[in-house]
Amino acid sequence: MQDTWSIEEINATLFTAVLSDIMDGLGLGGQVADPSLRPLQAGMRVVGYARPCRAVSVNREPEAPYAALMQIIDDLQDQDVLLIAMDQHATSAIFGGLLATAVSSAGGRGVIVDGFARDADEIVEIGMPTFVKGLVPLDSYGRDEVVEIDQPITIAGVPAGRGDLVFGDEDGLVVVPHARLGEVLRLAFEKVAGESDVRAALKGGMSTSEAFAKFGIL
Repeated sequence: MQDTWSIEEINATLFTAVLSDIMDGLGLGGQVADPSLRPLQAGMRVVGYARPCRAVSVNREPEAPYAALMQIIDDLQDQDVLLIAMDQHATSAIFGGLLATAVSSAGGRGVIVDGFARDADEIVEIGMPTFVKGLVPLDSYGRDEVVEIDQPITIAGVPAGRGDLVFGDEDGLVVVPHARLGEVLRLAFEKVAGESDVRAALKGGMSTSEAFAKFGIL
């Protein structure tokens, strides 16, 4: 079997549940995000490579507002997913419609915000896959500020570094460490093929116990 896959192949064939199962089997627990992180609109999927940044809560006007956030967005490449780790005390929307336009123009494939966003209708209209914990109209100016980019972060309880595979769908979000990506993807594609065989057997009248005994997949 091949050992490299395009983002398009990964998106078309895989899903979060199979990636979660494979990482469980490899002892890579803790790679599934807190379920409070949800797609902004049902059906949104995000698949790409992590560009992480970290924001903290502030109570002053910054000397260079939005500087780090603009820097990482302006540097996004095709297949990148912007990850914004937020302070647990965050109160504002650090992502919105104008930034969604900028991410889209840069070729970014999606945005993950471990906190709040705003301009939901505009983001949906743009078609930018976005996962958030909630919505709030408050501007982040003087409230929450990105202070670090392209360094390892923890987002919704999951460690993530630049180049890790980010995969989000209706079931939630998983992050596959870059160092184990080839192994995880190979096993995931194999499992999806096996599940297709099980599905066909069940539709053909095989019992669940017989199918599990034969294929070892359920």
